[in-house]
Amino acid sequence: MPPMTLPPPELLLPLDPSYPTELRALPDHGPVRVSGRLPSLDRAVAIVGTRRASPEALDFTFGLAQELAEAGCVIISGGALGVDAAAHRGALLGSGRTVAVLASGLITPYPPSHGPLFEKISKHGALVTEAPDDAVMAGFRFLHRNRLIAALARATIVVQAPRRSGTLSTAAFAAKLGRPVWVVPAAPWERRAEGGLGLLLGGARICTSAGDVLSVIAPETRRVRCRSVSSRQKPNNLDRIDDTARSALDALGGQGRTLDELCKATGWSAPKALSVLTALEMEGWIEGRSGGRYGIVGPHRRPK
Repeated sequence: MPPMTLPPPELLLPLDPSYPTELRALPDHGPVRVSGRLPSLDRAVAIVGTRRASPEALDFTFGLAQELAEAGCVIISGGALGVDAAAHRGALLGSGRTVAVLASGLITPYPPSHGPLFEKISKHGALVTEAPDDAVMAGFRFLHRNRLIAALARATIVVQAPRRSGTLSTAAFAAKLGRPVWVVPAAPWERRAEGGLGLLLGGARICTSAGDVLSVIAPETRRVRCRSVSSRQKPNNLDRIDDTARSALDALGGQGRTLDELCKATGWSAPKALSVLTALEMEGWIEGRSGGRYGIVGPHRRPK
């Protein structure tokens, strides 16, 4: 992957005037490092969920974040694969601001496959972490990250989360802080959403559209017409991309491929394939996944 170019990290101490006041709600709030510029968080909404979300959940997340951003909300998420990435990309397409709270330092943000996405976020929002600049990803940092996500947001939306998902800790932190929690409902047999079902049974609110959330945190926008999932804007109409990019999407298919697999499927050299993948990732069509694979972000319309 090409090296990332991020704004120099800034260390914010609790007594600094620019320290986010929302974090002071945490009893153990401490210094944070920021790359980019933190926007006003008066209408900040966290959208979180599993890394292994279904294509339908990713598509819904993308559209939900886009609509909330268009209504003036700042989208907070964890910068991870799956739901997090879809939330950030939807916010960016909605010409909005987004903040990624990371479980790593800012010199080598995790996951590294999200380099192009992190660069975009730093230009239209900020990357935030409690970790030292040179810290690598560590399991314990995810729990710390999740409490920051909950504290920075006025509300939290869980899109899809299995029973033992770390996403549930974000919802728990939000509830403990007295912030409302919404859950996108799913079929009861959908194992990837069992955790969300538990939250609903425990009293969380149901989210079927951006309007459900806006009516509570920003009632002055209640007249905003929220679109159905099927009518939402997808990133950059496929008719507008060139044949090379279209060939890459066709080769990736539903399961995705590694760089080597894409080279074998298309006959391209590694530099050419990497260039095409990087461009598609920056435009929000694909995302890096575990195992070095690249996959398409949600359903997309193929040209006739």
